[in-house]
Amino acid sequence: MNRNLLEYAKFVIESLGGVPNLDNPDVFLIKNDLVIRHKETKIEYTIEKVDLTDAKNPILFAYRYTPDGGKKYIDIPKKDFKEYENI
Repeated sequence: MNRNLLEYAKFVIESLGGVPNLDNPDVFLIKNDLVIRHKETKIEYTIEKVDLTDAKNPILFAYRYTPDGGKKYIDIPKKDFKEYENI
């Protein structure tokens, strides 16, 4: 990926409240109100962080609350982004 594009992606993530991880500046923690929905199931997930280590294949780390009050975590690779929508 073009380095300028990667820097722009980092800028956009920071604009959304993303904070670079101290150990790996290509991993960003995201503020707690960035929510997406799986189009087919309508299940909503909060994005917790974004991994840009492989800039061509970013990964979203997200979670949802379960009925018993716990959290279920999922990883969403780039190839699955189209299955989700912003809400």
